[in-house]
Order: sequence, then C-alpha cells, then structure tokens
Amino acid sequence: MTNAILGLGELPLEGGGVLPVHIAHRKVGTGALRVLLIHALTGGPDAADRPGAKGWWGPLLAEGAPLGPERATVWCPNLPGSCYGSVGPAHLHPFPEVTPRDLAAALLKWIEAENLRFDATIGGSLGGMVALELAALAPHRVGTLGVLGSGGRADAWIRASCHAQRRILELPIGDDDALAAVRRVAMLSFRSGASLEHRFPEGGEGEWLDYHGAALAERFDRESLRTLLGAMAAFDLGRGRGGLRWALARLEQPVHLFGIPSDTLFLPALIEELARAAEDANRLGSLTWLRSPHGHDAFLMAWDELAHWLDHVVLKGLP
Repeated sequence: MTNAILGLGELPLEGGGVLPVHIAHRKVGTGALRVLLIHALTGGPDAADRPGAKGWWGPLLAEGAPLGPERATVWCPNLPGSCYGSVGPAHLHPFPEVTPRDLAAALLKWIEAENLRFDATIGGSLGGMVALELAALAPHRVGTLGVLGSGGRADAWIRASCHAQRRILELPIGDDDALAAVRRVAMLSFRSGASLEHRFPEGGEGEWLDYHGAALAERFDRESLRTLLGAMAAFDLGRGRGGLRWALARLEQPVHLFGIPSDTLFLPALIEELARAAEDANRLGSLTWLRSPHGHDAFLMAWDELAHWLDHVVLKGLP
C-alpha cells in the first residue's frame, strides 16, 4: 500500500515561491539493508512487482535479487510534481516550476520527519539527478550512491529535448493526444537506432511507438510530465556551490556511476564529466559502462548486468 506523509510544511523553491509538501511512498521488504530508490521521469513508487502491478525494477526486488525482500528494506517515494500521490498539479494549480534540487529538498522533509537514514541511495535518469542533489543536501542521510544514466548537469541536448516535449504538451490538443505524441518522440531518445533496427528490421516501429504513446496516456498526467521535464532541464549540481567538483566534495560516501555508451539522451561525455569531477573530489567509487545496444532505457532492461552491478559494486560490503 502506498503511504502518504502529509503536513510536511512549505518548501522555498529555487525559482521563487513555495511548495506545500506531502510525499507518497511505498516501502517493501524487511531486510537489514536500508535503500532509498528514486524513480525516473514517469516512474512512481511501484518499483517492486505486486499483485496487479508490474514494478519498473521488479526483477531486482524479487526474492533472491540484490534488493530482494529478505535482504533489503526499500523505500521508493513518488517525486513531487508527479501524479502518484505526492504533491503535484492535481493538488496545486498552477503548479510552480521546480528543479531537481527542489525535489530533493522536498524528499528531505519526508526523510527528516521519518528520521530515516539509508545504507544506499539509488536513482536513474531524473532519479539520479535527484539522488545527487539529495546527497549534496544531506550527505549523512543517503549512504553510498548509485547513479544510473545521469551526469552532473543537463546539457544543451537534454534541455532541447525537454523543451521540444514541453512545447508539444502546450499545444491546444487533448490530454491523451498530447501525452501520446510526447511519448512517441521521447522513445526515440530512450532507445538507440541500433536497438530499433535489431527489433524492427522489416518494419513495425510505428505501431510500437503508438503503443507506448497510448500506454503513457492511460497512466500519466499532462501537467505532471510538463513539470518534471522542466525539472530535468534545470539540473545543475554545481550551481551555487562553486562548480561540480565542490558540490561532490560535500558527499560523505562514494558515488558509483553507471553509464550507457549507446545512450543518445544522457551522452557518455556527460557521464565522463561527472566521473572526472567525482574523482577530483575524491568521491568516485567506480564508473561502470553497460555494453548494451538499447540506449538510455537499458537501465530498465538489462537485469543480469544491473544485478551484478548492484551486488558487486554499489552494495558490496553493505549489510
């Protein structure tokens, strides 16, 4: 069952204004290892499989897996601005523009209210951005960091992609049509050309794009997507902290980076930039490259490689 923590107060935002905070989350497992897992753009608190719902990281939270219920207790919050229970456009209109730092600060209100401390914090894509910001805000709370498919800032390519998608969402068309159109475009950056050619050597890619567009329209909120795309575009861990290296120097635990050479959204150069800054700050635990043709979404697909990375890199030596 998703739990909602209400009445967490108002959060001053980077861009001005305040956000009244409440956070929804799901807690699974009873193991000694305490893990905070932060979802990507259109994810939510359902990381683990449960009756009637397939989790977005289900194989990694199953029995015997690195985050299995006998080994770990996993908290998976819904990011503010999303549509799965935390404060979002459904609760507050107009919803303010937010950044990953704002999202991390909102999560920190919940973490402090519950007096939580984690052995490891893991996030992918937008979730990786928020994990890095949270580690800079409260290094004593987060433990070892595992960051998948994210650099230390949004570059011009990510900002342009987010801008184009937000413009589609602002068109005077129905919600379902807008969400489906955005998803078709986004899937071309979530996967690689090689991945599509391997899967559709003789056609069928159009139907596949239509399927993913319709699936998102059934489950997500238009204003939530516009909000979170804006947050992704605003990411810069080094902003106001003297640059990326000095932001990473705030961390108390190592950061383990997971990059995907075939990623056409978070380009490998961004991952390498973050790794160099972490190394300069003496906070780099490791940099692992996933040799997958599937692009950005490989961190939601390559279960064997992800399990090995979690077991033998991020969680190595932890309870």
